[in-house]
Amino acid sequence: MKQKLNRNKILDEYYNIYFENTSKARLLLKKIDCKTDANLLSEIATSYFDENKLRLAERYVFKAFALDCLNPKVLWILGLVKWDYGQIDNAIFCFREIIRIGTRRVSKTGYNETVETALARINDSKLQLYRLLKDTHPAVAKRYLKDYEKGIEKGYFTIMNLYYKQIFNDEGVMYQNC
Repeated sequence: MKQKLNRNKILDEYYNIYFENTSKARLLLKKIDCKTDANLLSEIATSYFDENKLRLAERYVFKAFALDCLNPKVLWILGLVKWDYGQIDNAIFCFREIIRIGTRRVSKTGYNETVETALARINDSKLQLYRLLKDTHPAVAKRYLKDYEKGIEKGYFTIMNLYYKQIFNDEGVMYQNC
């Protein structure tokens, strides 16, 4: 029980300091046994991706993918890494899988995951697919864009909105180390 409490305390602290100092936040995650937890490995990969350290991000996201290949958080960061490497087909696969999985695995997706966050990730995947497909498959891309717009009309917020809310402090000023 104490280990679980300590784990939740570390995760809370991680999310509180992530946008101030990603390196320090990542060290907190490494205090927890993360070798068998796909969610924690994907968080580490995300922190490396945010620092533009693609090789390290790729290493951790592959470990996470090997543990749980149906985790939308893992697929999201894997899709972004593959896109940055120019592996468009792999990125498309990841974003389509997020849509296919839907909200069924919310309880297995990790700490602080809600249905609203899952819906936002699904909707953002549609936007990413539009961006990836607009030059090669314009008709399919247009369908994804319409689906994304319908999601916005339904009130689904985007992960990017959550991201920007987290990196601005209460006075509306961006944190320095972002």
